[in-house]
Amino acid sequence: MPETIDEMIARHKKEVKSFQGEKLAAIKNAKSRGKKAKTAVKEAEFKYDGLEWDMKERHRMEMDQLSGGGEVVNGDDAAPSQEEAIESTAEISQEEATPSHQPLTSQAEEQPNTTSLNEEEVRRQKALQKKLKKKNQQRQMEIDREKRIEEENSTAGPSRRQLELEAMQTLYLRPRGLAVQEVEADGNCLYRAVAMQCRRLNLDVVDVTSEKCYDKIRTICADVLMGSNRAEYEPFAECGEGYSAAGGGENEHHGNHPATFEEYVNNVRSTSTWGGQLELRALCEGLKCPIVVFSAEGPPLTMGADYAQGGAAEGEMSCDKNNSLLLSFHRHYYALGEHYNSVVPE
Repeated sequence: MPETIDEMIARHKKEVKSFQGEKLAAIKNAKSRGKKAKTAVKEAEFKYDGLEWDMKERHRMEMDQLSGGGEVVNGDDAAPSQEEAIESTAEISQEEATPSHQPLTSQAEEQPNTTSLNEEEVRRQKALQKKLKKKNQQRQMEIDREKRIEEENSTAGPSRRQLELEAMQTLYLRPRGLAVQEVEADGNCLYRAVAMQCRRLNLDVVDVTSEKCYDKIRTICADVLMGSNRAEYEPFAECGEGYSAAGGGENEHHGNHPATFEEYVNNVRSTSTWGGQLELRALCEGLKCPIVVFSAEGPPLTMGADYAQGGAAEGEMSCDKNNSLLLSFHRHYYALGEHYNSVVPE
């Protein structure tokens, strides 16, 4: 006996519930993998996002096939409500489930609208599929990067990283009662570190508990770069033909340099592109707060000293650590490139 729409909706709900349980179990298992937990969780999420898409697409196709003929399969004059169909990741319109007593002329008039709706649904599904594919590619890149970082950490002995960190701590951090607070190693490290410092100073700027707390900091930075003082930043941005010709057109952080300043700022706003001194200076303006950067290469560097209480000169650290954002710059923290951490009182 053929499956009715009600039976199909019930089966779809059961499959979704079972899938969610399986996904949660896989993520829970990934979280128990110690040092590799973060990578394992991302891999599990990546896998189950794809499986969920496949399941929803299958549900939609099954519902379309069952309801597409316009026949009443429930034995009632009225088809299930549209809300019930949506719960099973498909939509059943009143046009697709026309009661048997409706005049044939009315059915014929409705046919073009149904075709138009089907075409619109196809376009919508293609757009969603393209968006999901791009998201999955980004996530896969993050997973691959974290795997490389884990491999580095597992094979590294006494390294340039340790020597650099020890020099910074001995010369500049411990004498001031400060210590490095590690920040996740990705293209957002500078912005994550600034967000953590905003919390330390109780600046009501961003919700640091959010996984993407750096998004707000990126937005502040991009708004300043494109703001009224744009002319102070644009000449120093790594973009345009002139910069490419002088600098080779590519570096380890930004890949191919953006062709325009607008494109450069868009990357700051909405991608995982690294940030540097240009972005830090913009953030000083946006947050109205000085930023002090520690490194093993020399004395602490203060930017945005004009925003310090009482004012101060740019350059060597001259701002109160209790009123400044404190970061550390590492050239050898990871072989993959430069890195920023947060600095906090011991």
